[in-house]
Amino acid sequence: MNGQILDARYQILKVLNVEEMVQTYLVEDAILPGSKFVVKQLNSGSDNLQELRTVRGLFADEAKKLQQLGESHDQIQNLVNYFEDNEEFYLVQEYIIGNNLTAEICLGIPLEEEQVIGVLSEVLEILAFVHGRGVIHQDIKPANIIRRDSDQKLVLVDFGGVQEFVTTIVGNLEYVPVEQLRGEPQYNSDIYALGIVAIAALIGLPANEIARLQNQKSVLTGEIIWRNKNIKVSQKLAKIIDKMVRFDYRKRYQSVSEVLNDIQNLKTHKYTQPKQLHPKLWLILAGIASFLGLVTATWFFQSRQPVVTEVNFEQLYQQGLKKYQAGDYQAAVEDFTQAIALDSKSALAYNKRGNAFYQLGEYQQAKADSSKAIELNPQNANAYYDRGFSLYELGKYKEAIADYTKAIELNPGNVFAYYGRGLALVKLQENKEANEDFSTAIRLKPDYIEAYLERGILRRRLGIQKTAIEDFDAIIKINPDDARPYYQKGLIHASNNQKYAAIREFTQAINRNPNYTVAYLRRGDMQSELGYKLEATEDYNTVIKLNPEWGAGYNHRGIHRFSFGDYKGAIEDHTKAIELNSQDAAAFNNRGNANSQIWYLQAANADYTKAIEINSKYGLAYYNRAVNRVKQGNRAGAIADFQQAIRLFRESGERNSLQDAQRELNLLLNR
Repeated sequence: MNGQILDARYQILKVLNVEEMVQTYLVEDAILPGSKFVVKQLNSGSDNLQELRTVRGLFADEAKKLQQLGESHDQIQNLVNYFEDNEEFYLVQEYIIGNNLTAEICLGIPLEEEQVIGVLSEVLEILAFVHGRGVIHQDIKPANIIRRDSDQKLVLVDFGGVQEFVTTIVGNLEYVPVEQLRGEPQYNSDIYALGIVAIAALIGLPANEIARLQNQKSVLTGEIIWRNKNIKVSQKLAKIIDKMVRFDYRKRYQSVSEVLNDIQNLKTHKYTQPKQLHPKLWLILAGIASFLGLVTATWFFQSRQPVVTEVNFEQLYQQGLKKYQAGDYQAAVEDFTQAIALDSKSALAYNKRGNAFYQLGEYQQAKADSSKAIELNPQNANAYYDRGFSLYELGKYKEAIADYTKAIELNPGNVFAYYGRGLALVKLQENKEANEDFSTAIRLKPDYIEAYLERGILRRRLGIQKTAIEDFDAIIKINPDDARPYYQKGLIHASNNQKYAAIREFTQAINRNPNYTVAYLRRGDMQSELGYKLEATEDYNTVIKLNPEWGAGYNHRGIHRFSFGDYKGAIEDHTKAIELNSQDAAAFNNRGNANSQIWYLQAANADYTKAIEINSKYGLAYYNRAVNRVKQGNRAGAIADFQQAIRLFRESGERNSLQDAQRELNLLLNR
């Protein structure tokens, strides 16, 4: 079995556990050398096609939920990937350095009450998040709660629901309440299981004796009888645990928050591991359901051995990953740098540090790290993909396209490489090829919102409005709360002079994202053009409140003020925009218009001249300076400016402006 490749990428390093319907392996990802995971192979045991179709759908749905959970909470095991092969189902899981709770509470040594309260509180906090996402763990037990070495936090692993859908096997029966055995798990089924864990910890039951709790039940009520004079536990905590493990789920705590509330009323102390135990450090692989430690129980009483370099590297690498996922990119860089110092041949560490540099906006360093990862492993598709994005941000679009193309050659299923290449192709105005790449990404991942968005924007800019709207509607169907497709549809309506329809779409965007600054700006423009003075002013004021450092808010409000004759107010706004960006040619042009209206002709002339100095292709500034020079009586200067404006309007294809300039020039020449 060792050496076998799963899903053309996961090489089995070791068989960790074999059960009737579930096999567990330690694997290395061939695409990300040095990256180890735990793979669970689930056998449905059925050759009925209809049953397999049902299982397939349930497996995918449940796996997606677990992926989202792990991505959203630091103390939930990440589900990295999942797939099906030959009618068997596979989960690719994160592995975690640490000890599962069998190393603390299932050795026949009772824990102190404060320690049990600590475990309960921490696990309940995680379960509150899990239940809030509509998921029941269904396999709470000590082996599925790991104390992570890097920060001593508890991590919840091995959710039972997805396995049960495939194998129909329920978890360890000693932790399973009767309603779950009947196939009707409740949220408080997890509370029951955690209550059993607490009882085992307080009594000091070895793992092989926990099952006897199920035999210690009242004949009349079915409740577990676990308290006796030898157990050191306060009346308050015992009462809480009793309610957690009620036989009838309707009489148990109905929610995790209820349990937490009662526990918080107890006097608690920070939980520490039992002082009697000095467990030898070893890697606990997330997802292992068997009590491996019990086979060699003497390990737990040995003194800690010096940490070897490999473990230190893994610890630093895992710490870096967690900090990266938490958004602490600078700290992640520091951890990955230390990891690289211990293993300078780890392509994965370079790759991840490059990702952190990218998030910090340090694109040159990100590019250098990706290049090093490629040097160490030329078959690393992700490194090419990552370097492609760094090159994109550095404006090196052709080089970025080459890297994305190489990533696709190495991994034709990498939807993100198609997406990235599409972005770079847009920058080079290779629109047909960009459209094809976005379409390929969507075909490979039909719910890929970003690809729909970029394809829709590309089509909008190309004037292919019908299919652009179809793309934006597809996003809305996938995620009705995404504000961006509504904004893009608003731009399409605005371009067609459908102002009311545009306002409706911009409003939809704002309703979904009250901080969507540019949506307020565009809605303000529509309101202004319709003559809705107060409504437009309110929108522009909101833009400035949300982002007082964005010159566009002042510029657009200035244009609006100009439209109803508040020229001094317009000058104030455009002046503020210029203070924010001294190279804002449009702000100088707009201020020139306001100055010209109140006959500050010299100031207006200076503004137009500055706009032209900043942008020599600014046809409108030449046109406006020509009009201003007519007011000044500078006929020759006005003629020269009109002629230059006409040339620039013709080059840029601005037909209406071209006609206006030609008409004004003819009037001036015929005077």
